[in-house]
Amino acid sequence: MADTRQRLGALGEDIAADYLRTLGWHVCARNWRTRYGEVDIIAREPTTAADNLVIVEVKTRRDGRMYDDPVAAVTPDKVARMFNVGWMWVEEQREAGDLPYFAALRLDVIAIRLDGPNGAPVLRHHRGLGD
Repeated sequence: MADTRQRLGALGEDIAADYLRTLGWHVCARNWRTRYGEVDIIAREPTTAADNLVIVEVKTRRDGRMYDDPVAAVTPDKVARMFNVGWMWVEEQREAGDLPYFAALRLDVIAIRLDGPNGAPVLRHHRGLGD
């Protein structure tokens, strides 16, 4: 069962990363882990002034029985933990000298349901959770 969940999660993360790239975003990291938690995707969103650095949580569900929109599974505690882990990634990159300036750090959730017509994924991008 855990293996099935992992495969479903990996599929959702692949779909989300491809989606972000079609928007012109740069995916900086995937599945970045610490002992405090994991961030699914860290990406740079180009804007007209300066890039935003975005922590992206990906929630994938095969059907809508548990939640109508998988974003409902993201609790306030999860949001706080993700920001903390995201800042850890920022600090690691700064120490290595690998992080150019960014204007803001934001948390987005990409919710994917795989029960659309003909099993096609239905993606919803929730921007700025926890702001």
